[in-house]
Amino acid sequence: MQDFRGLSRQVWHQRYVAQAHWTHHIRQHILKKINSVPGERILEIGSGTSAVLTTLLREGYFNLSGIDIDFPSLLLSKTSHDPFHLAQADGMHLPFSAKTFGVTFCHFLLMWVESPSLILEEMRRVTHADGWVVALAEPDHHARIDYPLPLDELGKNQTQALKRQGVDVYMGRKLRSLFYQAGLVDVEVGILGAQWNEQNDQTADQTEWTMIKADLGDQLTTDDLTQYHNLDRQARQTRERILFIPTFYAFGKAI
Repeated sequence: MQDFRGLSRQVWHQRYVAQAHWTHHIRQHILKKINSVPGERILEIGSGTSAVLTTLLREGYFNLSGIDIDFPSLLLSKTSHDPFHLAQADGMHLPFSAKTFGVTFCHFLLMWVESPSLILEEMRRVTHADGWVVALAEPDHHARIDYPLPLDELGKNQTQALKRQGVDVYMGRKLRSLFYQAGLVDVEVGILGAQWNEQNDQTADQTEWTMIKADLGDQLTTDDLTQYHNLDRQARQTRERILFIPTFYAFGKAI
């Protein structure tokens, strides 16, 4: 499988699985609050390797569809033989009739796209009246918190690297206004919770450092990255490490 931003699709799949784990509780909260039922038609925009769709399948949902612009990611998803309806498509031009789905959602997507408002308008278009459009997770990298020092410099470097890649590092705080601009109503916006405990320190997400190295490999030396990685490990061992990127969610009703 060819590389994508310097990482294989298999490595990206591991990252998507980790992200799906992070948002498990808010996903459950939202689906319960909007009274979603197992047979409802659900569409994910930017489904990647179907990490989130797979979790939904395990939770009892079965009428699941996904679109992504990246064909190799869809191909990797197909190798799992899960019964998803997948298509290669641009989120700004969804290949579905109006009012087709009960729930249309995205996950760590809007920060990457050039026109998030157009994506949301298309999501609203293909969602039936009284159905729901959901953004499960959109980080606000500009508000990132790292502790102890000098790990804050690592965070600032990675945020700048993401900006150079085209990421909107303010996307989280923009969600509420974007949802209303897209014509959605009964909009609810919030921030995913954050907890730090000994288990967090012992089970640090290894995909995080994979992404840091990919983002900063052309900016920092291998020695610099190793030093930061060692500082991160030491801070976890001494129970000092705080890494918090406010990650927003939003959902609103189509009319």
